[in-house]
Amino acid sequence: MFRECPRRYYWNYYGSHNGWLDDSPDDARAAWRLKKISNLHMTLGNVVHEIAADALSRVRGGAQPPTGPELIEEGRGRLNRAWVLAQQREEWERNPGRHPMLMEFYRGSGPSGDLVQKIRTRLYDCLRNLPESESFREAAEAPRVEIREVDRLDFVDLDGVKLYAQPDLLYRLGDAWRIVDWKTGASDDSHAAQLRTYALYLRLRGDLPPGPIIGRREYLEEGTEVSAPITDRAIEDEKQSIRDSVAAMRTYLEDPIRNAPKPREAFPLTENRRRCPSCNFFELCEPELDADAPVGPF
Repeated sequence: MFRECPRRYYWNYYGSHNGWLDDSPDDARAAWRLKKISNLHMTLGNVVHEIAADALSRVRGGAQPPTGPELIEEGRGRLNRAWVLAQQREEWERNPGRHPMLMEFYRGSGPSGDLVQKIRTRLYDCLRNLPESESFREAAEAPRVEIREVDRLDFVDLDGVKLYAQPDLLYRLGDAWRIVDWKTGASDDSHAAQLRTYALYLRLRGDLPPGPIIGRREYLEEGTEVSAPITDRAIEDEKQSIRDSVAAMRTYLEDPIRNAPKPREAFPLTENRRRCPSCNFFELCEPELDADAPVGPF
Protein backbone atom coordinates (compact mmCIF):
# COMPACT_ATOMS: atom_id res chain seq x y z
CA MET A 1 0.00 0.00 0.00
CA PHE A 2 2.81 2.41 0.92
CA ARG A 3 4.65 1.76 -2.34
CA GLU A 4 1.57 1.88 -4.57
CA CYS A 5 -0.06 5.01 -3.14
CA PRO A 6 1.20 7.00 -0.13
CA ARG A 7 -2.15 8.78 0.09
CA ARG A 8 -4.02 5.50 0.46
CA TYR A 9 -1.48 4.53 3.12
CA TYR A 10 -2.20 7.82 4.89
CA TRP A 11 -5.96 7.33 4.93
CA ASN A 12 -5.69 3.71 6.08
CA TYR A 13 -3.24 4.24 8.94
CA TYR A 14 -3.37 7.91 9.92
CA GLY A 15 -6.34 9.71 8.38
CA SER A 16 -8.76 7.13 9.80
CA HIS A 17 -7.35 7.24 13.34
CA ASN A 18 -10.04 7.78 15.99
CA GLY A 19 -12.65 7.70 13.24
CA TRP A 20 -14.82 5.51 15.44
CA LEU A 21 -15.35 8.41 17.87
CA ASP A 22 -18.42 10.59 17.41
CA ASP A 23 -16.48 13.83 17.88
CA SER A 24 -13.76 13.01 15.31
CA PRO A 25 -13.45 15.12 12.15
CA ASP A 26 -15.76 14.12 9.31
CA ASP A 27 -12.93 12.92 7.05
CA ALA A 28 -11.52 10.70 9.83
CA ARG A 29 -14.92 9.14 10.44
CA ALA A 30 -15.42 8.62 6.70
CA ALA A 31 -11.96 7.07 6.27
CA TRP A 32 -12.55 4.69 9.17
CA ARG A 33 -15.85 3.52 7.67
CA LEU A 34 -14.32 3.13 4.22
CA LYS A 35 -11.35 1.07 5.40
CA LYS A 36 -13.78 -1.46 6.84
CA ILE A 37 -15.31 -2.21 3.43
CA SER A 38 -14.25 -5.45 1.75
CA ASN A 39 -15.01 -6.82 -1.71
CA LEU A 40 -15.91 -10.20 -3.14
CA HIS A 41 -12.33 -11.12 -4.04
CA MET A 42 -11.08 -10.39 -0.50
CA THR A 43 -14.07 -12.12 1.07
CA LEU A 44 -13.44 -15.22 -1.04
CA GLY A 45 -9.85 -15.32 0.20
CA ASN A 46 -10.92 -14.96 3.83
CA VAL A 47 -13.54 -17.69 3.47
CA VAL A 48 -11.07 -20.16 1.95
CA HIS A 49 -8.45 -19.43 4.62
CA GLU A 50 -10.99 -19.86 7.43
CA ILE A 51 -12.27 -23.12 5.99
CA ALA A 52 -8.73 -24.47 5.55
CA ALA A 53 -7.86 -23.72 9.19
CA ASP A 54 -11.14 -25.15 10.52
CA ALA A 55 -10.92 -28.29 8.37
CA LEU A 56 -7.37 -29.06 9.44
CA SER A 57 -8.29 -28.52 13.07
CA ARG A 58 -11.17 -30.99 12.78
CA VAL A 59 -9.02 -33.59 11.05
CA ARG A 60 -6.24 -33.25 13.61
CA GLY A 61 -8.92 -33.71 16.26
CA GLY A 62 -9.89 -37.09 14.84
CA ALA A 63 -12.51 -36.27 12.22
CA GLN A 64 -12.48 -37.80 8.77
CA PRO A 65 -10.77 -35.71 6.06
CA PRO A 66 -13.37 -33.56 4.30
CA THR A 67 -14.29 -33.97 0.67
CA GLY A 68 -14.23 -31.19 -1.88
CA PRO A 69 -18.05 -31.07 -2.17
CA GLU A 70 -18.39 -30.79 1.63
CA LEU A 71 -16.01 -27.84 1.74
CA ILE A 72 -17.71 -26.21 -1.26
CA GLU A 73 -21.06 -26.36 0.51
CA GLU A 74 -19.51 -24.76 3.58
CA GLY A 75 -17.90 -22.07 1.46
CA ARG A 76 -21.16 -21.32 -0.36
CA GLY A 77 -22.87 -20.78 2.97
CA ARG A 78 -20.25 -18.33 4.19
CA LEU A 79 -20.16 -16.34 0.97
CA ASN A 80 -23.95 -16.21 0.80
CA ARG A 81 -24.06 -14.90 4.36
CA ALA A 82 -21.60 -12.13 3.47
CA TRP A 83 -23.74 -11.30 0.43
CA VAL A 84 -26.92 -10.98 2.52
CA LEU A 85 -25.31 -8.94 5.32
CA ALA A 86 -23.69 -6.54 2.85
CA GLN A 87 -27.14 -5.45 1.71
CA GLN A 88 -28.05 -4.25 5.22
CA ARG A 89 -26.57 -0.81 4.73
CA GLU A 90 -28.22 0.82 7.72
CA GLU A 91 -26.74 -1.79 10.04
CA TRP A 92 -23.29 -1.21 8.55
CA GLU A 93 -23.58 2.58 8.90
CA ARG A 94 -24.52 2.17 12.57
CA ASN A 95 -21.59 -0.14 13.30
CA PRO A 96 -19.00 -0.44 10.48
CA GLY A 97 -16.57 -2.21 12.79
CA ARG A 98 -18.86 -5.18 13.34
CA HIS A 99 -21.16 -5.34 10.35
CA PRO A 100 -19.64 -6.37 6.97
CA MET A 101 -20.01 -4.38 3.77
CA LEU A 102 -18.94 -5.23 0.23
CA MET A 103 -17.75 -2.51 -2.12
CA GLU A 104 -19.93 -3.96 -4.85
CA PHE A 105 -23.01 -3.01 -2.80
CA TYR A 106 -21.62 0.17 -1.27
CA ARG A 107 -21.02 1.78 -4.67
CA GLY A 108 -23.76 0.08 -6.63
CA SER A 109 -26.59 -2.38 -6.61
CA GLY A 110 -24.32 -5.38 -6.37
CA PRO A 111 -21.76 -7.33 -8.41
CA SER A 112 -22.31 -8.15 -12.04
CA GLY A 113 -23.38 -11.59 -13.12
CA ASP A 114 -19.93 -12.12 -14.65
CA LEU A 115 -18.21 -11.33 -11.35
CA VAL A 116 -20.53 -13.63 -9.42
CA GLN A 117 -19.74 -16.47 -11.83
CA LYS A 118 -16.02 -15.78 -11.58
CA ILE A 119 -16.08 -15.82 -7.77
CA ARG A 120 -18.25 -18.95 -7.72
CA THR A 121 -15.84 -20.78 -10.04
CA ARG A 122 -12.82 -19.75 -7.97
CA LEU A 123 -14.53 -20.82 -4.75
CA TYR A 124 -15.39 -24.24 -6.16
CA ASP A 125 -11.90 -24.77 -7.63
CA CYS A 126 -10.10 -23.69 -4.45
CA LEU A 127 -12.16 -25.82 -2.08
CA ARG A 128 -12.19 -28.81 -4.42
CA ASN A 129 -8.37 -28.69 -4.57
CA LEU A 130 -7.77 -27.90 -0.88
CA PRO A 131 -8.08 -31.44 0.58
CA GLU A 132 -6.00 -32.80 -2.32
CA SER A 133 -3.17 -30.29 -1.85
CA GLU A 134 0.18 -31.61 -0.66
CA SER A 135 0.28 -29.41 2.43
CA PHE A 136 -3.21 -30.35 3.59
CA ARG A 137 -2.57 -34.06 3.11
CA GLU A 138 0.77 -33.93 4.92
CA ALA A 139 -0.52 -31.81 7.80
CA ALA A 140 -3.52 -34.12 8.25
CA GLU A 141 -1.30 -37.14 8.96
CA ALA A 142 -1.23 -36.78 12.73
CA PRO A 143 1.35 -39.46 13.65
CA ARG A 144 3.95 -38.19 11.19
CA VAL A 145 3.92 -34.42 11.62
CA GLU A 146 4.21 -31.78 14.30
CA ILE A 147 1.92 -28.78 13.81
CA ARG A 148 2.28 -25.49 15.63
CA GLU A 149 -0.69 -23.18 16.04
CA VAL A 150 0.21 -19.96 14.23
CA ASP A 151 -2.84 -19.03 12.13
CA ARG A 152 -3.81 -15.98 14.18
CA LEU A 153 -2.82 -12.35 13.79
CA ASP A 154 -0.08 -11.50 16.27
CA PHE A 155 3.06 -9.40 16.44
CA VAL A 156 6.70 -9.50 17.48
CA ASP A 157 9.12 -6.68 18.18
CA LEU A 158 11.67 -5.70 15.53
CA ASP A 159 13.85 -2.74 16.53
CA GLY A 160 10.99 -1.28 18.56
CA VAL A 161 8.47 -1.73 15.74
CA LYS A 162 5.55 -4.15 15.94
CA LEU A 163 5.81 -6.67 13.11
CA TYR A 164 2.40 -8.28 12.51
CA ALA A 165 1.97 -11.53 10.62
CA GLN A 166 -0.50 -14.39 10.25
CA PRO A 167 1.05 -17.51 8.69
CA ASP A 168 -1.47 -20.03 7.44
CA LEU A 169 0.26 -23.23 8.54
CA LEU A 170 3.52 -24.35 10.15
CA TYR A 171 4.42 -28.02 10.50
CA ARG A 172 7.46 -30.29 10.61
CA LEU A 173 7.78 -33.39 8.48
CA GLY A 174 11.05 -35.22 8.98
CA ASP A 175 13.80 -32.71 9.68
CA ALA A 176 12.30 -29.78 7.77
CA TRP A 177 9.75 -27.21 8.89
CA ARG A 178 7.24 -26.12 6.28
CA ILE A 179 5.62 -22.69 6.20
CA VAL A 180 2.50 -22.76 4.04
CA ASP A 181 0.60 -19.92 2.44
CA TRP A 182 -2.78 -20.71 0.88
CA LYS A 183 -3.36 -18.63 -2.24
CA THR A 184 -6.70 -18.22 -4.00
CA GLY A 185 -5.36 -16.26 -6.99
CA ALA A 186 -2.86 -16.83 -9.77
CA SER A 187 0.74 -17.80 -9.10
CA ASP A 188 3.13 -14.89 -8.62
CA ASP A 189 6.84 -14.97 -7.78
CA SER A 190 6.47 -11.84 -5.64
CA HIS A 191 4.63 -13.98 -3.06
CA ALA A 192 7.96 -15.52 -2.01
CA ALA A 193 8.80 -12.41 0.04
CA GLN A 194 5.69 -13.03 2.16
CA LEU A 195 6.99 -16.45 3.17
CA ARG A 196 10.38 -14.99 4.09
CA THR A 197 8.59 -12.46 6.31
CA TYR A 198 6.65 -15.30 7.94
CA ALA A 199 9.93 -17.13 8.60
CA LEU A 200 11.40 -14.01 10.23
CA TYR A 201 8.26 -13.52 12.33
CA LEU A 202 8.22 -17.15 13.46
CA ARG A 203 11.92 -17.07 14.34
CA LEU A 204 11.49 -13.92 16.42
CA ARG A 205 8.44 -15.46 18.12
CA GLY A 206 10.35 -18.64 18.98
CA ASP A 207 8.18 -21.00 16.90
CA LEU A 208 10.84 -21.88 14.34
CA PRO A 209 13.89 -23.71 15.73
CA PRO A 210 17.16 -23.77 13.77
CA GLY A 211 17.10 -26.24 10.90
CA PRO A 212 15.85 -26.64 7.34
CA ILE A 213 12.86 -24.50 6.34
CA ILE A 214 10.72 -24.94 3.25
CA GLY A 215 8.38 -22.20 2.10
CA ARG A 216 5.39 -23.46 0.15
CA ARG A 217 2.77 -21.52 -1.77
CA GLU A 218 -0.34 -23.57 -2.47
CA TYR A 219 -2.20 -22.05 -5.43
CA LEU A 220 -5.56 -23.63 -4.77
CA GLU A 221 -7.42 -22.29 -7.79
CA GLU A 222 -4.82 -23.82 -10.11
CA GLY A 223 -4.20 -26.91 -7.99
CA THR A 224 -0.44 -26.26 -8.04
CA GLU A 225 2.24 -25.55 -5.47
CA VAL A 226 5.65 -23.90 -5.41
CA SER A 227 8.18 -24.94 -2.77
CA ALA A 228 11.63 -23.53 -2.08
CA PRO A 229 14.09 -23.55 0.83
CA ILE A 230 14.23 -20.45 3.03
CA THR A 231 17.81 -19.93 4.17
CA ASP A 232 19.08 -18.00 7.18
CA ARG A 233 20.58 -15.50 4.74
CA ALA A 234 17.18 -15.00 3.09
CA ILE A 235 15.61 -14.31 6.49
CA GLU A 236 18.31 -11.74 7.29
CA ASP A 237 17.83 -10.10 3.89
CA GLU A 238 14.10 -9.85 4.54
CA LYS A 239 14.78 -8.31 7.93
CA GLN A 240 16.89 -5.62 6.27
CA SER A 241 14.21 -5.06 3.65
CA ILE A 242 11.67 -4.42 6.42
CA ARG A 243 14.07 -2.04 8.16
CA ASP A 244 14.53 -0.13 4.90
CA SER A 245 10.75 0.03 4.44
CA VAL A 246 10.25 1.34 7.97
CA ALA A 247 12.91 4.00 7.37
CA ALA A 248 11.10 5.12 4.21
CA MET A 249 7.77 5.30 6.04
CA ARG A 250 9.32 7.40 8.79
CA THR A 251 10.27 10.10 6.28
CA TYR A 252 6.52 10.87 6.17
CA LEU A 253 6.34 11.48 9.92
CA GLU A 254 6.47 14.86 11.62
CA ASP A 255 7.42 13.18 14.88
CA PRO A 256 8.67 9.56 14.65
CA ILE A 257 8.62 9.15 18.43
CA ARG A 258 4.88 9.82 18.59
CA ASN A 259 4.23 8.30 15.16
CA ALA A 260 2.66 11.63 14.19
CA PRO A 261 2.31 12.05 10.41
CA LYS A 262 3.05 15.06 8.27
CA PRO A 263 0.02 16.81 6.77
CA ARG A 264 -2.11 14.81 4.36
CA GLU A 265 -0.76 16.80 1.40
CA ALA A 266 2.72 15.40 2.11
CA PHE A 267 1.45 11.94 1.11
CA PRO A 268 1.27 12.09 -2.70
CA LEU A 269 -1.43 10.49 -4.79
CA THR A 270 -0.41 7.55 -6.92
CA GLU A 271 0.75 8.33 -10.43
CA ASN A 272 -1.25 5.38 -11.71
CA ARG A 273 -4.67 7.03 -11.56
CA ARG A 274 -6.33 4.01 -13.16
CA ARG A 275 -6.16 2.32 -9.75
CA CYS A 276 -8.04 5.11 -7.99
CA PRO A 277 -11.68 4.13 -8.74
CA SER A 278 -11.15 0.72 -7.15
CA CYS A 279 -9.59 2.18 -3.96
CA ASN A 280 -11.64 2.24 -0.76
CA PHE A 281 -10.79 5.92 -0.27
CA PHE A 282 -11.60 7.12 -3.78
CA GLU A 283 -14.40 9.41 -2.67
CA LEU A 284 -12.07 11.20 -0.23
CA CYS A 285 -9.53 11.90 -2.98
CA GLU A 286 -12.01 12.51 -5.81
CA PRO A 287 -12.14 16.33 -5.46
CA GLU A 288 -8.35 16.49 -5.69
CA LEU A 289 -8.29 14.08 -8.61
CA ASP A 290 -10.87 16.19 -10.44
CA ALA A 291 -8.79 19.31 -9.84
CA ASP A 292 -5.74 17.58 -11.33
CA ALA A 293 -7.63 16.33 -14.39
CA PRO A 294 -6.39 17.74 -17.70
CA VAL A 295 -8.46 20.57 -19.16
CA GLY A 296 -9.55 20.25 -22.79
CA PRO A 297 -9.64 23.03 -25.42
CA PHE A 298 -13.42 23.55 -25.16
